[in-house]
Amino acid sequence: MDFTGTSTRHSLVHGDALDLVELVRKEGLEGKVDMVYVDPPYASDRDYVAEARLDGPADGRALRTLAYEDRWSRERGGIGAYLDMLAPRLDALARLLSPRGTIWVHLDWRAAYLVRTILDEILGRDAFKNEIVWRRAPNLGRQAASSQFGRTLDTIVVYGREQATLRPPTRLEPIDPSAIRWDEEGRPFTSAPRGDYTDASIEKLEAEGRVHRTATGRVYIKYFLVKNSEGVLCRERRVDALWTDVPPLRHSVVSERTGYPTQKPRALLERIIACATDPGAVVVDAFAGSGTTAVAAHALGRRAYVSDVSPVAIAVARARLLREGAPLELHRAAEVSQPKMKGVKVEVRGDRLRLVAPAEPLAWAVGTEEDGVFRTIWHSERVPGKKPIPAVMEADLPPGSASSDGGLHVRVFGDDGSVGDWSGTVSEARAGARTRARGEDRTEARR
Repeated sequence: MDFTGTSTRHSLVHGDALDLVELVRKEGLEGKVDMVYVDPPYASDRDYVAEARLDGPADGRALRTLAYEDRWSRERGGIGAYLDMLAPRLDALARLLSPRGTIWVHLDWRAAYLVRTILDEILGRDAFKNEIVWRRAPNLGRQAASSQFGRTLDTIVVYGREQATLRPPTRLEPIDPSAIRWDEEGRPFTSAPRGDYTDASIEKLEAEGRVHRTATGRVYIKYFLVKNSEGVLCRERRVDALWTDVPPLRHSVVSERTGYPTQKPRALLERIIACATDPGAVVVDAFAGSGTTAVAAHALGRRAYVSDVSPVAIAVARARLLREGAPLELHRAAEVSQPKMKGVKVEVRGDRLRLVAPAEPLAWAVGTEEDGVFRTIWHSERVPGKKPIPAVMEADLPPGSASSDGGLHVRVFGDDGSVGDWSGTVSEARAGARTRARGEDRTEARR
C-alpha cells in the first residue's frame, strides 16, 4: 500500500475491506476495535451515480459519475455470489473486535435476513444484540400508491463480543399540555400506570418522589418533564429499536450532502458511535462511501479506519474529511485501479502557485513526494451547499522554495475519482507562467 502521514491520524484506504483489515492488523489493533460499521451493497441490481453540483441550483451544471455497481444477476452468480463476497469480509472484520466490541451491519429488506444467518455462524446466536429499524424515508409518491406497504425502512443488525454493552440515548418527546400535571413542589410531570413494577420498586420510587396516587388509591409512576430548545415541556424517553427520529439525508443541511448516492446522515452514525464506544475508541468502516462514519468519529473524538474500492468514494470522503479538519492518512492497495487525470497544469508568479488546469477540481494539494509517499503541505477542497464554493486555486509557495528553486509536487482530485499529478521545479512552473503570459499577449494583439 502507499502510505501517507503518521499512525495517529484517521486512515482512509482505497481498497477492499480485506485490505483495510490487513492495515488494522499491521498497526497492532486486531482485537482492539470497539466498533465495526458495515454498509455494503444491498444486492439491489442497480448502478449508483454520484452527482457533483458545480453551480448549486437544481438546473445548474452537475457532473455525474458511476460510483459503484450493485448487480448480482443470475449470470453473475445471483444472491449466492453476493453472499460469497460479503461473508468472508464480515468474518475478517469480526475478528478485529475487542472483548467489548460490536459490529453493525446496515442493509434493507433484500439481504438483512441473510446477514443475520451469516453473523449467527461467525459470532454465535448469543452474540446478537439488536435489530434496529430506521425509517429512512416517508411513505410518499409511487411507493405510497403501490399495491404494497411502502418500503421505507432500513435494518441494522447488531452483534457483540462477550463484554459488549450498548448505551441507548434518550430523546425529548413533547407532551400534550392537557396531560401535564404539577406536584406540590411545582414540578411538571406526566404519569403512567405502574405496569409490572414490583412493590419493592414502587417503594423505592416513592422515596424518590416519583409515585402519584389517585383519590381511589391507584398507583401511577411520575415522569418529570424538561423543556426542549423551543421551550416545550417534554418527557425524556430512552430510544428503543425503532428509530423514527433520525431524519433522512434530504432533511439535513445542504452543506452535508456530498452528492454520493447512498450517503447516510451524520446524525445516524453519531448515534451509533456514541452508544457503542467511548472517546478515544477505534472505529472501522469497510464500505465507507462518502465518509460519514469517519466524519462522525472525528466529531466525537474517536479514531477511524475506513475503506472503499470506489475511487469516487475515496475522492468524496477525502475532501469531506479535510473540510472537517480531520487529520488524515491516505492509503492505496496495490491491486486497485486509480483513474488517471490528464492535463494538470500549474504556474508560479512571484511567490504564488496557481493551479491552471483542471479549472474546477474537487480538491488539490501541494506537498512533497518521497519513495512514493505524498505528504501534504497545503490543500483546498470545494465546499458543497446551495451555492458551492470552489476550491481556492492559488497557494503560497512552500517556505524557502521560491528562492532555492526547490521541487514542487501538486496532486489534484477529480469528481470522477481520477487523480492527477504535476512534479517539477519552481523555475519550470515560472516558465509555464511566462509561456502562458506570452500566449495571452499574442491573443490580445490579434484582437
